[in-house]
Amino acid sequence: MKNRKRIGILTGGGDVPPLNAVINAVKKKVIENNWELIGFKYGWQGLLEGDFINLNSKNLDSAVGGTILKSSRINLSKVEDGSKRAKNQVLKHGIDGLIVIGGEDTLSNSFHLKDFPIVMISKTIDNDVGLNKDGEIVNYFTLGYPTAASKISSFVSLKEGLRTTAYSHERIIVVESMGMHAGWLALSSTMGEPDFIIIPEFPLPYEKFLKKVKERFEKQKHVIIVLAEGARWENGLHISADENEKDSFGHPKFKGASEILAKKLKEDLKQFFDTRNVNSVNPSYLYRSGKPNDLDLKTAKKLGNEAVKVLQKNLSEPVFLTISLNKKKIKVDKYFLHDLASIEDFHRFIDEKFYNPETFSATKAFQTYLSEIVSFKSVKKYGL
Repeated sequence: MKNRKRIGILTGGGDVPPLNAVINAVKKKVIENNWELIGFKYGWQGLLEGDFINLNSKNLDSAVGGTILKSSRINLSKVEDGSKRAKNQVLKHGIDGLIVIGGEDTLSNSFHLKDFPIVMISKTIDNDVGLNKDGEIVNYFTLGYPTAASKISSFVSLKEGLRTTAYSHERIIVVESMGMHAGWLALSSTMGEPDFIIIPEFPLPYEKFLKKVKERFEKQKHVIIVLAEGARWENGLHISADENEKDSFGHPKFKGASEILAKKLKEDLKQFFDTRNVNSVNPSYLYRSGKPNDLDLKTAKKLGNEAVKVLQKNLSEPVFLTISLNKKKIKVDKYFLHDLASIEDFHRFIDEKFYNPETFSATKAFQTYLSEIVSFKSVKKYGL
């Protein structure tokens, strides 16, 4: 007979910097309770295959990004007997509770085990999980977003980013942001003061945009544009997406939107001025790589501790841990899965409260929201 609880943990989808910090916090709390922690490798795939490691004896560094457990993107509904196999595995290995750390796709698999104690922790630099049925933000941010938001602000800024070379060489630079369906990361670049931001929720009226870019360049002789990878033309088509290479959740492969927009601007603006210095930059995986910042680290520790505390109380169904933030003070709350039909009910997008489609920029309300997450001081733009 098993004499102590056995907790399972997995990470799925794209990596974010504070994943190991959550795992480490869970491990310490589990050991404090004299429980056992096993980590399923490669997310839900590892659970289906019974591929796991004992984490009690593993030394983890919370400041190291990525995930020691590695990751995959598996849709249980597309796997033959996926739900049944997942349930059989947790029973076979004597799992008393499961901690699932992932984005929308990874967390959606938890709906296949609605009668099992699961603690769900949202992590995605897209920041697109956490809006309830009444349209209220009940998850202030997702794990990994604070670090990524700080990075994109830095990448485009005058203080330490692309604004310096754009000014010096009179460049128009299109900077690509991750974000297939939601523009939270792209819009967070507002703290770095780009000139224009284009997000998936608002299709791009190109001719209107072209005119604004021309006017801005003629005024200041350089322009910084931030473009989300999932941005669309006015006809609704993606600027760049391979619909023939979809993943198991039906998402097309996004790649190269910034390059396509830069080429189009270069061609259409050359009748007005020299466009040899119209360029594209895609930081790509740099947004999700490296060590977590202080806010992500503190949040990861709180989430890990709370996940174990929830499982101490003999949880009988899945629960989502939400993050609230007030003057940098972090609080973690429980949101039960029975309040949701699917994880898509928890999805959130940018609306006109946070984005001005006339100016292609963030609103004051979004800057107020973001100021709780990102600290960034404005720098005088060479007197412009």
